[in-house]
Amino acid sequence: MLDPEAPHLRGAPVVDLGIGAQPWTTLELVEAVAPLEVVGVDIAPIVVERARAYERPGLTFLSGSFDLPVRARLVRVMNVLRDLVAAEVPDAHRRIGESVLDGGLVIEGSCGPTGEAGVAHALRKRDGTLVREALLFWLDGTKGTAPLAFRDRLPRDLRGDKSHPAMALLHRWQAAYLALPPGEERLQRAAESADADLHVRGPGLVWAPVGGVPPRT
Repeated sequence: MLDPEAPHLRGAPVVDLGIGAQPWTTLELVEAVAPLEVVGVDIAPIVVERARAYERPGLTFLSGSFDLPVRARLVRVMNVLRDLVAAEVPDAHRRIGESVLDGGLVIEGSCGPTGEAGVAHALRKRDGTLVREALLFWLDGTKGTAPLAFRDRLPRDLRGDKSHPAMALLHRWQAAYLALPPGEERLQRAAESADADLHVRGPGLVWAPVGGVPPRT
């Protein structure tokens, strides 16, 4: 989804916004995107100070919030906006997006405590504005594989919006899932019949409806 060869993105870091009590997920991100530079950012000075013990070439930690201290090619924001009210999310997206280079991405959403299930927006910076390009889904199966497991992991601005197309998607997906016999690829096979815009991509699934993911209704 990100073109690493785009000239203006070369040299720009990946940002992990919201380090957590210990920077374990940031360290995992370093391994996942190597050799790209990663910058961990958190609003709490004590969190940043603690994380700096893990700095190494290609990994730094800085204080900051939605107004990022660096220009980024990709910003990951997981389990950070969940305490906001839904109406506050668009402004948070806008502020984060101001530090993203054109063509870059913001991945923002929510996941379970061990990452076993999650849903995130893929927000693309185009002509100075974040575009709601897709929703990303992942589920490792450790706590089941039914599509409705995603309902409570929807990004903050979509959670609880019963009339949003994402909720209709989950219910179609669940019905298709229940109609299939058990099997390792049941979740993926159900996706194929639930929605033409829902596709398997590596270990996860991508819902990219025509016109993008609608805002909260």
